[in-house]
Amino acid sequence: MAQDDYHHGNLRQALLDAGEKLLEAEGVEGLSMRALARATGVSHAAPYRHFADKAELLAALAARGFARLAEALGAVAAAQLDDPQREYLVACRRYIELGMEAPAMYRLMFGQQQPGVGDQPELAEAGHAAFDALLGAMARGRAAGTLGNVSTEAQAMAVWSMVHGITELAISGRLAPCWQSPLEVLAFGERMCALLLSGLGGAKAGN
Repeated sequence: MAQDDYHHGNLRQALLDAGEKLLEAEGVEGLSMRALARATGVSHAAPYRHFADKAELLAALAARGFARLAEALGAVAAAQLDDPQREYLVACRRYIELGMEAPAMYRLMFGQQQPGVGDQPELAEAGHAAFDALLGAMARGRAAGTLGNVSTEAQAMAVWSMVHGITELAISGRLAPCWQSPLEVLAFGERMCALLLSGLGGAKAGN
């Protein structure tokens, strides 16, 4: 085992932890393999044992963000087993909240402005898991009669478009001055998602 690995126990985990902090503090442009090595106290060569280049590091960070989103949606589902409508509203709120808590991570997940980011299997798998969690919520709502007969995929895309748009507006500061504090933004987001739910609940079969 390399000395850097031994010192940290799990160097890859330590690198991702440090990378996430650098991402939020400095943005994608300020996150470099050299800065990552300094932040973790290892040699400049050590990060390359786990990530071939910056693009691979960014992909791993984006995958971590999607995994966190999938985990959060799963936790909401587990806590709201008997109330699909409440699950939907809490899940929408939690999605927006996660984006507001880590805006640089959120933009990396969906922007991936760095060349070479987006094709890695780890990132694709994590992204699919997050979307599958959303599909599951839609399927439960449809089975309970909360949602109409539009396809589950179409419903999921409608909800995703709504929460993604609200999250982007929030982290861009576009909701101010009407909604400024995080609690005001989250309450606004929940109201908008409830409005969407009322439309989805009355939707008829179609594409």
